Amino acid sequence: MHKPALAGALVLLLACPVPGRAATTGVVFQISTTQIASWKVAMHNVHNLEATGVNGHNIEIVVLGPAIRILLKGSPVATDLTRLHASGVTIDACRATVRRAGFAPGAVLPFVRYVRSGIAEVVRREREGWAYIRP
Repeated sequence: MHKPALAGALVLLLACPVPGRAATTGVVFQISTTQIASWKVAMHNVHNLEATGVNGHNIEIVVLGPAIRILLKGSPVATDLTRLHASGVTIDACRATVRRAGFAPGAVLPFVRYVRSGIAEVVRREREGWAYIRP
Protein backbone atom coordinates (compact mmCIF):
# COMPACT_ATOMS: atom_id res chain seq x y z
CA MET A 1 0.00 0.00 0.00
CA HIS A 2 1.35 3.43 -0.89
CA LYS A 3 1.99 5.86 1.96
CA PRO A 4 -0.64 8.40 0.80
CA ALA A 5 -3.18 5.57 0.65
CA LEU A 6 -2.17 4.51 4.16
CA ALA A 7 -2.66 8.07 5.40
CA GLY A 8 -6.09 8.13 3.74
CA ALA A 9 -7.04 4.87 5.44
CA LEU A 10 -5.99 6.36 8.80
CA VAL A 11 -8.23 9.36 8.22
CA LEU A 12 -11.19 7.12 7.38
CA LEU A 13 -10.64 5.09 10.52
CA LEU A 14 -10.57 8.23 12.64
CA ALA A 15 -13.64 9.68 10.97
CA CYS A 16 -15.78 6.56 11.55
CA PRO A 17 -15.96 5.61 15.22
CA VAL A 18 -16.60 1.97 16.02
CA PRO A 19 -20.03 1.42 17.63
CA GLY A 20 -19.73 0.80 21.36
CA ARG A 21 -16.21 2.19 21.48
CA ALA A 22 -15.16 5.69 22.45
CA ALA A 23 -14.02 7.86 19.54
CA THR A 24 -10.31 8.50 19.25
CA THR A 25 -9.45 11.81 20.86
CA GLY A 26 -6.01 12.21 19.40
CA VAL A 27 -3.22 10.86 17.30
CA VAL A 28 0.29 10.37 18.66
CA PHE A 29 3.23 9.92 16.31
CA GLN A 30 6.42 8.33 17.65
CA ILE A 31 9.61 9.37 15.88
CA SER A 32 12.85 7.69 16.89
CA THR A 33 14.92 7.74 13.70
CA THR A 34 17.10 10.42 12.17
CA GLN A 35 16.15 9.39 8.64
CA ILE A 36 14.72 12.48 6.98
CA ALA A 37 12.47 10.27 4.84
CA SER A 38 10.67 9.02 7.97
CA TRP A 39 10.23 12.57 9.18
CA LYS A 40 8.82 13.63 5.84
CA VAL A 41 6.33 10.72 5.94
CA ALA A 42 5.23 11.71 9.45
CA MET A 43 4.78 15.35 8.45
CA HIS A 44 2.91 14.32 5.30
CA ASN A 45 0.59 12.13 7.41
CA VAL A 46 -0.09 15.02 9.80
CA HIS A 47 -0.85 17.39 6.91
CA ASN A 48 -3.20 14.80 5.35
CA LEU A 49 -4.97 14.37 8.67
CA GLU A 50 -5.43 18.12 9.02
CA ALA A 51 -6.43 18.61 5.37
CA THR A 52 -9.27 16.08 5.48
CA GLY A 53 -11.24 18.19 7.90
CA VAL A 54 -11.25 15.52 10.59
CA ASN A 55 -11.77 17.90 13.47
CA GLY A 56 -11.70 17.28 17.18
CA HIS A 57 -8.42 15.40 17.17
CA ASN A 58 -5.27 16.44 18.95
CA ILE A 59 -2.03 15.65 17.19
CA GLU A 60 1.17 15.04 19.13
CA ILE A 61 4.61 14.10 17.82
CA VAL A 62 6.85 12.44 20.41
CA VAL A 63 10.56 12.49 19.57
CA LEU A 64 13.00 10.17 21.32
CA GLY A 65 16.26 8.30 20.84
CA PRO A 66 18.56 9.30 17.97
CA ALA A 67 15.78 11.39 16.39
CA ILE A 68 16.17 14.02 19.09
CA ARG A 69 18.77 15.79 16.92
CA ILE A 70 16.06 16.68 14.44
CA LEU A 71 14.65 19.10 17.05
CA LEU A 72 17.73 21.30 16.92
CA LYS A 73 17.22 24.81 15.55
CA GLY A 74 19.41 24.11 12.50
CA SER A 75 17.89 20.74 11.54
CA PRO A 76 16.75 20.09 7.95
CA VAL A 77 13.11 19.92 9.09
CA ALA A 78 13.09 22.84 11.56
CA THR A 79 10.94 24.95 9.23
CA ASP A 80 8.46 22.10 8.73
CA LEU A 81 8.23 21.52 12.48
CA THR A 82 7.66 25.24 13.06
CA ARG A 83 4.73 25.14 10.60
CA LEU A 84 3.26 22.06 12.28
CA HIS A 85 3.52 23.72 15.67
CA ALA A 86 1.86 26.87 14.31
CA SER A 87 -1.06 24.71 13.10
CA GLY A 88 -1.61 23.33 16.62
CA VAL A 89 0.49 20.15 16.60
CA THR A 90 2.27 19.47 19.90
CA ILE A 91 5.90 18.43 19.50
CA ASP A 92 7.43 16.65 22.49
CA ALA A 93 11.03 15.81 23.27
CA CYS A 94 12.07 13.06 25.65
CA ARG A 95 13.79 14.96 28.45
CA ALA A 96 16.00 11.97 29.29
CA THR A 97 17.26 11.78 25.70
CA VAL A 98 17.92 15.53 25.55
CA ARG A 99 19.90 15.29 28.78
CA ARG A 100 21.99 12.37 27.49
CA ALA A 101 22.65 14.20 24.20
CA GLY A 102 24.12 17.13 26.13
CA PHE A 103 22.65 19.86 23.93
CA ALA A 104 23.68 23.42 24.70
CA PRO A 105 21.00 25.55 26.36
CA GLY A 106 18.74 27.03 23.69
CA ALA A 107 19.81 24.58 20.97
CA VAL A 108 16.36 22.98 20.68
CA LEU A 109 13.49 24.69 18.85
CA PRO A 110 11.75 27.00 21.36
CA PHE A 111 8.23 25.54 21.06
CA VAL A 112 9.26 21.96 21.88
CA ARG A 113 7.55 20.61 24.98
CA TYR A 114 9.60 18.34 27.22
CA VAL A 115 8.16 15.13 28.61
CA ARG A 116 9.85 13.04 31.28
CA SER A 117 10.02 9.95 29.07
CA GLY A 118 9.11 9.80 25.40
CA ILE A 119 8.06 6.17 25.40
CA ALA A 120 6.02 6.67 28.58
CA GLU A 121 4.22 9.57 26.86
CA VAL A 122 3.33 7.32 23.91
CA VAL A 123 2.05 4.60 26.27
CA ARG A 124 0.03 7.16 28.27
CA ARG A 125 -1.62 8.48 25.10
CA GLU A 126 -2.46 4.98 23.91
CA ARG A 127 -4.09 4.20 27.26
CA GLU A 128 -6.16 7.37 26.84
CA GLY A 129 -7.47 5.99 23.54
CA TRP A 130 -5.26 7.93 21.15
CA ALA A 131 -4.35 6.38 17.80
CA TYR A 132 -0.66 5.44 17.59
CA ILE A 133 1.37 5.98 14.42
CA ARG A 134 5.02 5.14 13.87
CA PRO A 135 5.97 6.09 10.32
